[in-house]
Amino acid sequence: MSRYFKRDRQIEVPENLVRDSTQDRIVMFFCLVPVFGIIPAAITLVRQRSGRKVRDVSQVAIAMMIAWAIAYSAMGGVPTEGESIQVTSELLKASLSSGYFAACMYLMYRLYRHQLVVLPWLNGDRPKIKD
Repeated sequence: MSRYFKRDRQIEVPENLVRDSTQDRIVMFFCLVPVFGIIPAAITLVRQRSGRKVRDVSQVAIAMMIAWAIAYSAMGGVPTEGESIQVTSELLKASLSSGYFAACMYLMYRLYRHQLVVLPWLNGDRPKIKD
């Protein structure tokens, strides 16, 4: 007799799990690529032939890119020749860029797991879905 029940060996799939098409998932992954993902995200929003979920992921990717670009440029951008490199500002900019990259990777992981890909401050009036 096995020490595990047959019931325990089966993977339970939630009833409300909607599988996206492979093409939509690939587009969503490309939209979440740090920095360069803004190009497929903008194309997706301009074309308006994609589904609601793909457009939402595109909006999240563009919002994160714009927020990162504004914050990075507010810290002084790239130092010009003749300026001394200040360690604290460079460390802050590097931390900001690493955080942006990590957030993109985290959202890709959530997309891989078929979870909701949203930013908390952009969720708006949408209903909260428990993961």
